[in-house]
Amino acid sequence: MVDTMAKVALMLGLPKSTGQIYGLLYLSPEALSLEVIAERLSISKASVSTGVRELVSWHVVQQVFVAGDRRDYYAAEPDLREALRAIYMDACKPKLGKVERRLDSLLAALEADRKAGALNREEFQFCRERLESVGRMRDRLVKWLPLAEKLL
Repeated sequence: MVDTMAKVALMLGLPKSTGQIYGLLYLSPEALSLEVIAERLSISKASVSTGVRELVSWHVVQQVFVAGDRRDYYAAEPDLREALRAIYMDACKPKLGKVERRLDSLLAALEADRKAGALNREEFQFCRERLESVGRMRDRLVKWLPLAEKLL
């Protein structure tokens, strides 16, 4: 599970350690401290701290109070469907709006480069077609998002 979640994290453009942390916490019957997570995964406590903060911000890991211990403990959201929904809503969906703005910016810069003579006609056409292709893919994703949200 730890290795699988690490691969999923990498596919989503996240650090491998973030996936490893979630995988470990998901399979742990009790909440774990940062120190224990770092030891079991053989990664730095700083990486664990960063990964846990990210997972907490997505609501897929919760901080847990352990009586008599001052350390912070963490447990994974046990419902994978809820975890996927949270990651989608908090990490993936907001990025689609940024993609549109970034594509608009790139197209404007491309046009400025063409006008300045930095690109010949063929280079400009090639780059514009590629950027428009990315835009069409983004538009398709946005079109299907309501269905994906209902499934989650």
